[in-house]
Amino acid sequence: MSSTLIPQSPSLWARTLLCTWFLVGVCCLVGMPAALAQEASVLAMAERIDEHLRGTWEQDGVVPAEPASDAEFCRRVWLDLAGVAPPVSVLRTFLSDTAPDKHDRLIASLLASPQYAAHMAERWNRVLVPADQADMPVDTRSLKAWLRKQFQRNLSYDNLVAEFLVAGGPADSGPAVFYTSHDLEPKKLAAATARIFLGIQLQCAECHDHPFDRWKQTDFWSYAAFFSQLKQRQAGRGQWIEDLPGGEVRLPESQLVSVPMYPGVPEPPEPDVADYRRRQLTIWLASRDNPYLARAAVNRVWEHLFGRGLVHPVDAMDADNPASHPKLLQELSDYFVEQRFDLRKLYQTLASTKAYRMSSAYSAGERPAMDTFAVMNVKTLSPQQYYDSLMQNVLRVPPPWDDANSANSPEQAMRQAFLNRMGSGGAAPVDYPHGVLQALGTMNGPELQRASLQPQNGLLAVLDAPFYSDVDRIETLYLATVSRLPTKAEQQRCSKFLADIDSPAETAAVRGDLLWALLCSTECAVCP
Repeated sequence: MSSTLIPQSPSLWARTLLCTWFLVGVCCLVGMPAALAQEASVLAMAERIDEHLRGTWEQDGVVPAEPASDAEFCRRVWLDLAGVAPPVSVLRTFLSDTAPDKHDRLIASLLASPQYAAHMAERWNRVLVPADQADMPVDTRSLKAWLRKQFQRNLSYDNLVAEFLVAGGPADSGPAVFYTSHDLEPKKLAAATARIFLGIQLQCAECHDHPFDRWKQTDFWSYAAFFSQLKQRQAGRGQWIEDLPGGEVRLPESQLVSVPMYPGVPEPPEPDVADYRRRQLTIWLASRDNPYLARAAVNRVWEHLFGRGLVHPVDAMDADNPASHPKLLQELSDYFVEQRFDLRKLYQTLASTKAYRMSSAYSAGERPAMDTFAVMNVKTLSPQQYYDSLMQNVLRVPPPWDDANSANSPEQAMRQAFLNRMGSGGAAPVDYPHGVLQALGTMNGPELQRASLQPQNGLLAVLDAPFYSDVDRIETLYLATVSRLPTKAEQQRCSKFLADIDSPAETAAVRGDLLWALLCSTECAVCP
């Protein structure tokens, strides 16, 4: 280092050190308030949510459930935020961690993980193009990839919706898949976007005025008019989606042309010949002037984490279907807007509440109603969650998000076959949509046969190592399937079962039977 850079006077050197220390300190302090303010806003809003709920419980004489155990919470938050049950090693580490902030650290780490982006893309892919509502099977892989990219960079929800609604280009790529899956029909697109992004059932007024709500037939067709300029044309070897001038919609059995109007807004927007209607709609829909966007998003995220929306169902936020906690819904909607539509922050806030950390078990008498949120609602795993948890924790195969070419891999083909067999429609999370045929298909399907009848594969092969005791093996089987340690009674029964067998081959088969039984249990198929 040049001597000219070092002050020669001791007093000058001391002053330089002091100034350096001061400047570095100031720089650090300048960066701190934003982070501290962000954390403070999350904790403050989480406490406000708990205050709202406590107030209604006290008013109605409802006794809330006890806090969830660490194992229950870990399984819940992994399934909710990452889409899979926690790996055994992660679960063991969490259970042994004694730090008071371990729940908050786990939430933050999951929200920053690639699993979160993959899971959110999976969920929104099902919302946008439900498998059981498309007239023909739709290849949504490019849409899912586009969604994952947006969640990875934490694009604000209003901008995500805006980019989605103005998307065009190749008909089989990204958000354009949504439009082609609805045949570019204005009435189908109006019904779908109103349900998904506004939380309202405008399609009920397609043929006549809604008998119970405010929506008139003219409201539906005026909203549909925003999509009337969408066209599909040949471009090289493929199809191209774009907006073209012209295009009108008329009221059924009438020659009356519908003027584009925003739902609930009494006056139509100023026509702009230099702009397309879909873009006009997007500017309004993603703005603070739209009273529906934030409420619908908050309600959908609440349903995701708590199993039921503050308004149920989530796409029927109409006047005749009020919220269970209207003031809470409004305050959360305002908070979401104040936080610039930050979805990760909204998830972090809700997951940080005491309400989210309550047990799904209840022993204080009659179980409270689901919409009190005084006890956690048990949620059914989606077929995707069940399959990915099986692959990761039992067969020890990297889930699809780890493989950039997974869409063309044998593992992805097997996954899709499982989803097709189980059905992957949009059932409510607290419903169990699968009947006897699906249950039998799971029990006797190739996935469980591969996991439990082939001891050379996955978890069973690992547990065959001689340094494992039977107690270790039983614990690991429980952790890998139902995300908890066995009870004392369960441990004793399983140990006795294994101890009664002498042949190594039979012992391996019995371990496979135990694994199969756990995988077929109700506990393995739910998020507590």
